[in-house]
Amino acid sequence: MNIIKNAGVCAPLGFSSAATAADIKGNGNDKLDYGILVSMIPCEVAAVFTKNNVKAPPLIFAKERLASGNKISGILVNSGNANACTGKEGMEKCRILTEEGEKVLKLDRDSLLISSTGVIGEQLPVNKMKKHLRDLPELLTGYDEEFAECILTTDTRTKRLAVLVETESGAYVIGGVVKGSGMIAPDMATMLSFITTDAMISEENLKKCLNSAVEESFNSITVDGDMSTNDSVFIFANGLSGININTEKHLQEFQKSLNFLCRELAKEIVKDGEGATKFVTIRVKNAASKEEAKRCGMKIANSPLVKTMFFGEDPNWGRLMACTGASLVTMQEDKVDIYFNSLKYVENGVLIDKKLEKEAAAIMSEESFSITIDLNIGNSEAEVYTSDLSYDYVKINADYRT
Repeated sequence: MNIIKNAGVCAPLGFSSAATAADIKGNGNDKLDYGILVSMIPCEVAAVFTKNNVKAPPLIFAKERLASGNKISGILVNSGNANACTGKEGMEKCRILTEEGEKVLKLDRDSLLISSTGVIGEQLPVNKMKKHLRDLPELLTGYDEEFAECILTTDTRTKRLAVLVETESGAYVIGGVVKGSGMIAPDMATMLSFITTDAMISEENLKKCLNSAVEESFNSITVDGDMSTNDSVFIFANGLSGININTEKHLQEFQKSLNFLCRELAKEIVKDGEGATKFVTIRVKNAASKEEAKRCGMKIANSPLVKTMFFGEDPNWGRLMACTGASLVTMQEDKVDIYFNSLKYVENGVLIDKKLEKEAAAIMSEESFSITIDLNIGNSEAEVYTSDLSYDYVKINADYRT
């Protein structure tokens, strides 16, 4: 597997994208906020959606369209308006926009999906969007930087990646773009992710691989513990490479590569967390089960006290111990060891030496570092990714609509 530089969803064969400034938010700026990703032939598609009981119409629309068995050729995407909590009118606007997109792009009926992100509770400016939609066919290109840009909200940069996977029969590509910066928590996050591949893979295998990859990546990150109404991960496979990967050996390699791509994109979301100054890896080792290891890691990663401790670069290990206990996993306090990077700071539940505090604080002064909790109770482990909680996070979200 090799990383393809400066590439994303258009790196696999047969995919193109376009983006335009439709002023969806209605504030008069010229930010790219409306786009399309399309394949030259219909695709096998799999998706994972938020577990939030409040789901935006684009998610409901996509789930229904995927369940219908129709072959999917692409997806419309907008930022600036989530089309969430908009009722039957929101669903109707999904239908109107995808129908218009299919017409202007000369695609089969019911072959487009739609995805939205932005402010909740406001109706999409559908007439304005229909007008700009007619410009998208002329803007289609084999590059995806502008598409990656049009999905951003409070993000400070685009996030995209592509990998080349070589087999004895030839090579195929997996590419992806994501957006996400705030309202980031497992199941999944306020994030949108679009992944493409030119590998030949069945819908069933595509679903299995995506579900597994999401669990190890987008469901293992947190910025603020808030779950969105719109988060979605889509993967499109058009098979144009001609490389059939529906065998155990090839599926294992595809899974490994997809896991890598999703994990790296997920990390980029955390690094670009709203107001974030730190990227922190939380490792929980030797837990009674993988589920307990992840639960413990997420309890620590979501704690406002721990996250402000990261921002303050204060090795207040007592907060880590308290969160470990509060996660209600199987543990014994006098067996817990805690590490800052490779520095063993706590052994058997007790601080080793107060003189180590300066060294631990120096580790926390870095932009990226790791915290390891060794429960010494079992053989399972998990890794999650989080950011700190800064003054800027409050300012960004206090001013979000203005």
